[in-house]
Formats: sequence, structure tokens, C-alpha cells
Amino acid sequence: MKKAIVGFLLIGFSLLLKSCNTTEPPPPPPPNGTTVFNTINLTIEWADLHRIKIKWSISLEDTLNSFRYELRRKDESGGEITKNFFISGSDTSYIDGETDSLASGKNFIYKVKAYDTNDKLIDTSKAVTAKTLSPTSHDITWDIDTLGQQGNFLYDIWGLDENNVYAVGYSTLNGSNYNIIKWNGTNWQPFSLVEGVLTDIFCFSNNNIIVVGSFGSYGFAAIWNGAIWEETNFFSYFPNGDTIWALNAVWGSSTDDIWAVGDKGTIIHWDGSEWRKIDAGISTRITAIWGISQSEIYIVPISGVQSSLYRYNGLSWEKIFDNIGIYSTTLWKAESGNLLIGGTSLLEYDGSILQEVYISGRTRGIVKVRGSEINNVFTVGDFGEITHFNGVSWINLDDFEVPDGRYRVLYSVWCTENKVFIVGVDENRAIIITGIIN
Repeated sequence: MKKAIVGFLLIGFSLLLKSCNTTEPPPPPPPNGTTVFNTINLTIEWADLHRIKIKWSISLEDTLNSFRYELRRKDESGGEITKNFFISGSDTSYIDGETDSLASGKNFIYKVKAYDTNDKLIDTSKAVTAKTLSPTSHDITWDIDTLGQQGNFLYDIWGLDENNVYAVGYSTLNGSNYNIIKWNGTNWQPFSLVEGVLTDIFCFSNNNIIVVGSFGSYGFAAIWNGAIWEETNFFSYFPNGDTIWALNAVWGSSTDDIWAVGDKGTIIHWDGSEWRKIDAGISTRITAIWGISQSEIYIVPISGVQSSLYRYNGLSWEKIFDNIGIYSTTLWKAESGNLLIGGTSLLEYDGSILQEVYISGRTRGIVKVRGSEINNVFTVGDFGEITHFNGVSWINLDDFEVPDGRYRVLYSVWCTENKVFIVGVDENRAIIITGIIN
């Protein structure tokens, strides 16, 4: 998409009303060049604490891409600003607040108008409202519970909402063993049992759940369709002679665009009908994968005690950094934020610069980083350490931290704006920590 900002105008609204006789027959369709209304598609892409990304399509009347477009923003006090664009292409996007920061926690109303080369109003969009985020609270009320029996563990967790949360690992409930359990809003219940040791889970809906892990040293993946699991044990599934090693992480942009990564450089892709191995020229273990679209996906292969960083651009995997300086186990990115890379430390990548995120009091290794939005991000890891970012500041939460020598590892976290779920292992027992964000 190409765009050019050609000016900034402060204007007020004027409204021209024409009377009509409702008893007469309806008028014929307007000729070319006559104003039409609300055919420009205006949408909000995302919002963070001080910015809002807007996207709109060109007018159907703009057959030569020659119209001038006004993006109008009105704030809660009634103040209005208009920005002008000429568009080359089918649509455009604009990040409001990139140069003049917007106030957090405020509503803004947007509308687009299109003018022809004679500066005549030809088309409009409907008005849409967006709200910038506010910082969340560091004040969290916690609860911790063990689950199952000795030898149980939970490796990962994913939720659709606060009453539909899934965890994978190995747990004993009601006298039977399960490697997938579900929180229904009241308690944890057995969900299902599939083959292999499960290490990661990703959900699109209650009727589309993907789990990955290992069966021996080979990979295992299963997709839940709402009724049954479609299981793939790669021990006996070697299309084109490819070997699929143990899988460590999974992420997808849609139900026909799912990626899983694992040992010995394994990368596989689900296109909606089959898994296919992708050769990215990587031979070492890949611990994590995360993306925000089909053309922006990240992985962190590790070699020894160091990690590299790769990005998929929609066509191929490209190496960004050969050595990021840490042993990495996790990735996360909000659509509006920078990429966070966790492991022996926490790094932030803004697309060009990689730098360390300092959190006062954080001393332990990070196993997982996840957030509901850029204003509500958690890390969990070794010895029960938890940290939280509220959109403004990071703090270390030592409520469940244990001293060296005590085995407590928090493997994963999932959260909403109001609640957080954490799973892991404590002295050979599965633990689940829940928190209410006050």
C-alpha cells in the first residue's frame, strides 16, 4: 500500500440538507459524479496506549485513483482534526498518534470523505469509534493449587475466554490419566487423551484446537475438529522421505495456515489438508514460534547456549540475527508492539534494534512470555518467578518464587484483561496459579 500525506487541515463540520417530497415517486439513480454515501470501508486495525491504526478502501467511484481523501478524527471533547491523503492502490492505512501521541483510555471517532479532482465531495465512510488502551493494574489477587498426583506436569496453556481454557501435559483426574484438560469456569475437567507427550497448544475455537509434541524422538501433532482428533504420528509418516523430529511449539494465523517447529531444525506447515516439512536451512533445535500474520512469523533456533532469530516474510525464512546473545525459549508480539524474546534474559526487537528489557528484581530464567495486549504482558519461568508489564512499567512479582534447590518451574501463562492462568511443576506435582487483575 502506498500513501502520501499532503497536508494537515483543521476544519469544522458543515451540513447541507435538501428537502424532499416523500409523496412523489423515488428519484432515478444518481448520475456519475453525484455524491454517494458510506461505500468506503473504514476499519480499526489495532489500538495501543497512544496510537490507533486505521485502514480504509478507496471509493468505488474512484476509478482512476485520483481522489483526495480526508480522514477526520473527533475526540471526546469535540475537537476535530482532518488529514489529507492521495492513495495509489486499492486501500491505505494510517497510524494516528505516531507523531502526535494520543491520550490513553480515550475514545476517538473516525470518518473518511473522498473528493474528486474538482474538490467535489463524492463518497464517505460510516463513522467508527476506537479507544486507546489504558495501563492495567499490577495489583493481582493470586490463588495456587496442585493438580493430580505425583509425576503429573503441565507444559502449556491456552484460552479462548476465562471459561474456556485448555492445558496440556500429563495429569490424573478422577482416577484416569489425561494429557489435555479444560477449565470450564468452575473447575478443571478431563478433556481428551491423544498420543504422545504434548508440549504446546494453540486454539482458534472450541472446535479447532491444535496440539503438538513428541512420540519417542519423532514429532506428533493433532487437530481437534469439535468431535474427534485428527492425529499425525510422524514416526510412521514421512512424506518425501522427510523426518519430522519432536515438536516444541505451534502457532497459526488461520485454520489453513498453521506452523509447528521442533528439534533438528524441524519446521512443518499445515495448509488445511496436510502437513508439509519446510527446509529453512536450520539444523539446530527450534524452541519457539510466534507471529501476527501470514507474512510476519518469528522463530528462535538455539545452538549451545545461544540463539538466532529468523523471520518468515510470507515467502521464505530469513535470518535476522545469527546470535541474539541469550538462550531463548519463548516469543510473543502484540500486533501494535515490538517482538519480545525470553530466555536467560528478556529482549525487545523493534524491527531494527535488539535491546535488553531491564526488570528490577528479575534474576531467573524466562520460560514463557504471553499477553492479552501490549498493556498486559506476563513472563513466567524458573523457580516460580513472574513478571508483569502494564503498558508503562515492568515489575517483578515474587509471590511464588522459591529459593535455589526447590524445584518449581512455571512453564506457561495465558491471560485476559482481568484474569491470568499459569501452569507448571512444583516438586513433581502439576500446579496451576490463577490471578485476578484488580
